[in-house]
Amino acid sequence: MVGGWSIAGITTFQSGTPYTVINGFDRNGDGWPENRPDISNPRAPLGSRAILWTTTGPQACQTGYRNPDTNACTSPTDVHWIEGTGFPNASTVGRNTLFTGGTNNFDVSLLKTVHIAERASLEFRFEAQNALNHPQFVQVPQKDVVNTPPGRFLNRDFTDGGIRSIWLQVKVLF
Repeated sequence: MVGGWSIAGITTFQSGTPYTVINGFDRNGDGWPENRPDISNPRAPLGSRAILWTTTGPQACQTGYRNPDTNACTSPTDVHWIEGTGFPNASTVGRNTLFTGGTNNFDVSLLKTVHIAERASLEFRFEAQNALNHPQFVQVPQKDVVNTPPGRFLNRDFTDGGIRSIWLQVKVLF
């Protein structure tokens, strides 16, 4: 019972992947749709945004901006990101300014080999991927200021790729 045990593991620590927030349309008419938005208030919550709203009548906004998450009129000073127009300027966000959450992962394997005959044995194996069940926010969240559905813009809740997986196996070796 004491012999025949093996343990193995892999530990991974990685920083997050850089990504760029995009405007949602070709803001300067150069044919490249991946233009970047402007930063309005850097101290506002990172997930807050405003898009241009030039509608007249009862749907009009006095500020000219609407928050697509709440569908309410908003001031550009109340949000972090605003839909950019024209050519990039000093307020336009740079490339790769945000990062995904990164990885901290522990994979473990535990094996027990039992001899059942002179040239035959059984191997019992327990494997756990992401053994500590840490959330792994490694996917880039939806990052389009204009076209992302309400509640999804830069929301990490939809980027978790860290589900624990466990396997139990029996192998006959001969």
